[in-house]
Amino acid sequence: MEITAQTPIAYLSAEFGLEAKLPVYAGGLGILAGDILKAAADQKLHMAGVGLLYRGEEARQVITSEGNQVEANIDFEAENVGLTQVMDGTVPIYIKVHLTQVDVWIRVWEKKLNEYVTLYLLDPDNEKNHSHERRIANALYSGTQEELIKQQLILGVGGVKLMRALGLQPALYHINEGRPSFLHWQLVREAMDYDAKVYQDAVSESIAKTVYTNHTIVAAGNQGYDVDLMKAYAKYYSSKMGITADELLAKGVDETGGFNVTRYALNISRRASSVSMPHYNICVKQWPEYEWVNVTNGVHMPTWQASVFRDETMDNMRLWEAHCQEKRKTMEMIQSLTGFGYDSDKLVICWARRIVSYKQLNLLWHDIDQLQEILLSTNRPVQLLVAGKAHVFDQGGKKIIRDLIGYLSNELAGHALFIPNYDMDVGAALTRGSDVWLNMPVHGQEASGTSGMKAISNGVLQLTMPDGWCGEVDWAGIGWPLATNPSETAWNLYQTLREKVIPLYYQRDENDLPQYWIEMMRKSIGLSSQYSAQRMVEQYREFLYK
Repeated sequence: MEITAQTPIAYLSAEFGLEAKLPVYAGGLGILAGDILKAAADQKLHMAGVGLLYRGEEARQVITSEGNQVEANIDFEAENVGLTQVMDGTVPIYIKVHLTQVDVWIRVWEKKLNEYVTLYLLDPDNEKNHSHERRIANALYSGTQEELIKQQLILGVGGVKLMRALGLQPALYHINEGRPSFLHWQLVREAMDYDAKVYQDAVSESIAKTVYTNHTIVAAGNQGYDVDLMKAYAKYYSSKMGITADELLAKGVDETGGFNVTRYALNISRRASSVSMPHYNICVKQWPEYEWVNVTNGVHMPTWQASVFRDETMDNMRLWEAHCQEKRKTMEMIQSLTGFGYDSDKLVICWARRIVSYKQLNLLWHDIDQLQEILLSTNRPVQLLVAGKAHVFDQGGKKIIRDLIGYLSNELAGHALFIPNYDMDVGAALTRGSDVWLNMPVHGQEASGTSGMKAISNGVLQLTMPDGWCGEVDWAGIGWPLATNPSETAWNLYQTLREKVIPLYYQRDENDLPQYWIEMMRKSIGLSSQYSAQRMVEQYREFLYK
């Protein structure tokens, strides 16, 4: 089917990162989804994004004096962030989603990117629902298993119902991770109710309309649910199809007897995409029975790349001056947020992303004496910047933050800063105003990662584990790969900083220019063209949507 205004791509995601003031994203997955919508708008590709309108509950990170992360609510009103309610003439559109014994009424908000792309956000917080149902989408990725199932049903079933309410007939449904996969239930029902299909034919038709992108092989990102709990929610839908709840759920039941959302998403889609070549190789090995294509992630360059770095005619002096100016702007922003400044002429190393054990922020202080020696050098000083949030229920991630704050208050005081409440604005500043972007996840567990793509587009050099997208790159003369052997990574990090990174930054000519460093910056900016969201969306059209 041709992609048109009436037959768009319906792109469903549990989160969308379009701008910092719209709190419907938690991290890289959502920011990627926002970048996809922006790139589709640039390319005039008709796309309808569908997500949930979270209310900012537990969305703000606060660090206590003891170094503990606690969560605070954001004061959020949809009208104040540029959202408008979707209307049918003068009457608001509401759609109904059945959850066990109750009908939940969903109003819809929209944010138009341009005439080709609109983001629709489903909102159960309205006067048609009882207080308990109104709170279903207050917090992102937070709550009991049952509360998360309710969110996913509203997203999947409600997303399909919304398309019909808007008079749209999507050429294809693209589910970003497995959380929207319950759209299959509504697609099957519609094929049976409106097109008089028998169940098996309706299933085949739904699968033919659905593609899926997997973003992680880490267990926490491939959530599972208790089958008996799932049956309570499946019973109503299965009865409408003339089958049992067990039959409806069968495509998601794994060898342990649990309901696995990733398995379900794979089984209800005609094609699946990975997000980097290393991730593709793992997916094909782990799930060989499915049809896989690879589309490496990309970032929306007009959003993340400072415009000055798009000028390919700059000589080395101008390029360095532009970089130093970005460093000063970032320092000023951090000072306004934290009350602490630093000398932006120092070598500035940044680690910023979601704080979770497998991303190994704690490797930095594997040997605190070595890290202290590196940062506190009087001849070649280094400034360390760290930002990121732990999931509200991730006690391991919160302990990493607590340990870090302890070191910042003692051994590393005056030479390292933590920037709280990491969001899109902070991320943009850090990926423009650092010298080195540090990335050191457990090798084989980072499906892609995108923050480093933003950094290289601004000439920020990579000190990175060669995993995810970084595993696709030959870093010779561009950046520095870290040892993949877990027992060697921390020592290799310290050695690379002491022997390669720091000396090169402070190796200056008679004009105080680090000429070789600048050439590496130039190569990084050139490399970034391969990791744009424009290229990503073009490849979606070629490999996933056809």
